[in-house]
Order: sequence, then structure tokens, then C-alpha cells
Amino acid sequence: MNDDDETLTAYHEAGHVVVGYLLGAQIDEVRLDSMIDDDLPRRFGDCLVNWGHVDAGCDWQRQRELMTILAGPVAEMVYRGERLHPAHFGPWQGDWQQACERSMGVFADPVQQVRFLEQLIAQLYRKMEQDPWWAAIAAVADELLAHEALEHEDVAAAVSFWLG
Repeated sequence: MNDDDETLTAYHEAGHVVVGYLLGAQIDEVRLDSMIDDDLPRRFGDCLVNWGHVDAGCDWQRQRELMTILAGPVAEMVYRGERLHPAHFGPWQGDWQQACERSMGVFADPVQQVRFLEQLIAQLYRKMEQDPWWAAIAAVADELLAHEALEHEDVAAAVSFWLG
């Protein structure tokens, strides 16, 4: 296992890409560096997920977004072979915060909210550690490491080869 920042970021972003793509999003672009700000930490990638015209308040849409958000940390967990909690592991805290904000208002009790997000993480982990899911994530990560950025057509080719 190679655990340099670029490789970890590639697997992290590949998790977002594969899950988002499989849940019906178009991945407009994914990069190993920031499209927003060059002053961000070195270990930072971007994944532009396009859901098209949707009702953002719809439960299914919210769940698709939450799974896609949490898929980055989960892919990295599988790659690392260790389960870390996104709320307590620095590089993933942004993903955790984004998931918490997106699920806010759904649960009256913050404990229920955390349990729900943790259940999504467990479901994603079980899926991602199995072939052909893991093969698709590894293929996207390899493409990212080779090219530093992928557009929709590249993502579609890599994911559909392994997951149809």
C-alpha cells in the first residue's frame, strides 16, 4: 500500500466518483488538486458532482448526496485497511461536516443523525470492499494518478468497465 498524500487523495476522490456515478450523477470533473484555492492543504482534491434538476428536499436525493459525500472517506478507509471516524480524522472532517449539514433538519436528535450517517458509512464500507466495486474505485484512482484530472467521459469509461 502506498500512503503518500497524492495516492490517498486519489482513492478518496475515486470513492466520491464511483458512488456518485452509480447513484445517477454526472461527474463533470474530478481532480487531485483544488479547482478553488491554491492555498488549501496539499492533500485536497475536487469532485464536481452534477445531479441535474432534482428536488433537493427529497429524501432519496438527500440520501444519494450523503452517500456520495461519505464515499470519499470510506474508500480511503478500505484502501488504508482501517476504520477511522470522519468526525475525528482531520483530512475527512470537511466531508463529515458537509454530511452533517446536508442531513440537518431530518433528525430532531443529533444522536440519531450521527447514527444514521454511521449506518451509511457501514453500508458503503461493505459495498466498497467487494469486487467489482473496489476494482472500479482502484481504476478511477489509477487514472487520477496518471492524469491528475478526469472528465465525465473518462469517469464513465472507467466505472462502466467494472460495474456496467
